[in-house]
Amino acid sequence: MPVLATLRTSLLLAFKSLPLLLIGFIAFLAFGLGVTSLFILLTGQAIVVPILTEIFHALSSGSPNIALLTRNDVSQLLPGSAEGPINVFPSYWMAQIAFFFGYLFANALVMYTTPPDLSLIQGASSAKMKESLNAKIAARKGKALMLVLSTIAFFVLITFLRVIATGAETFAGIIVATVFLGGAGAGWYFVAQQLGATSSDIFGIAMQMMTPDSAAMKPKTCVYTGKPR
Repeated sequence: MPVLATLRTSLLLAFKSLPLLLIGFIAFLAFGLGVTSLFILLTGQAIVVPILTEIFHALSSGSPNIALLTRNDVSQLLPGSAEGPINVFPSYWMAQIAFFFGYLFANALVMYTTPPDLSLIQGASSAKMKESLNAKIAARKGKALMLVLSTIAFFVLITFLRVIATGAETFAGIIVATVFLGGAGAGWYFVAQQLGATSSDIFGIAMQMMTPDSAAMKPKTCVYTGKPR
């Protein structure tokens, strides 16, 4: 049916442009919210990923069997009419996706493995407060673990869909993207931390981690007391 064929083509083209959509969305959030970690992630995807991808393309130039595939309308990241094979060791599509998910994975893993401040629990004034703090720590670790597993699952799913929907990847290209570009994305998260992006956690888990200062601060409310006489 023409409608189904048109819908399939539209979905394939949207899926092909997924890295560009991600970069555009990150740029929108970075400039709209002014979040340092998102600016650093955007810089990595706009500069680091193309440089690393070109390096791998140069290294694989003498191995067409593992590096090249025939160009088609859904395999290339940017639309164009150029003919001839494209280098997929790795493809720009897989490079961008692997880098992005590598950053997310490192973010979630760091939030999961960050130890709680035991002084908060030891300094709790009552057993009820200690129980409440333990519950918050458990909830934070549970959320971070869920994000670790979800990041891995989504990356595997998207990669699988990319292969079966377009046939525009090679096994070697996927492995290179996952290991090296994904590793670079994870390393870029630690770069964000070293550059002073204290809010490098883009999941917002770090904001739920209490410090001794925040625990000591009592909640305050503003109430109307009437005009003084």
